[in-house]
Amino acid sequence: MKNRFSPRELFELRNNIPVDLLIRDHLQIPSKVRDGFFRFLCPLCNEFQTAVNPATNLARCFRCEKNFNTIDLVIKIKGYGFRDSVLFLKEVSTPPKVPADALTSLAAGIGWALPEKS
Repeated sequence: MKNRFSPRELFELRNNIPVDLLIRDHLQIPSKVRDGFFRFLCPLCNEFQTAVNPATNLARCFRCEKNFNTIDLVIKIKGYGFRDSVLFLKEVSTPPKVPADALTSLAAGIGWALPEKS
């Protein structure tokens, strides 16, 4: 396993995985939309005085005044170290592989034929 990650890899994990989706879908932190804003239960102070800024992809707790990026959240919620948190996020950001025969079956089911590979 890799012990070092390039600055580019870390940048992409912090910025290309939407922090609200990470909170809601992958870390399953209690969350809700209130007054049109996504709120989540702060993992430090257990308050809902939080928000997510899509422009910076950061989550913020206004009560304990802490900003969280995606890596910080995985470290805090999962209890992983830095390396394992990065590996978790790499797994989250990788789309699942679909077997070729599944695509063929799906295409046939809707009346399409996939082109033959040369």
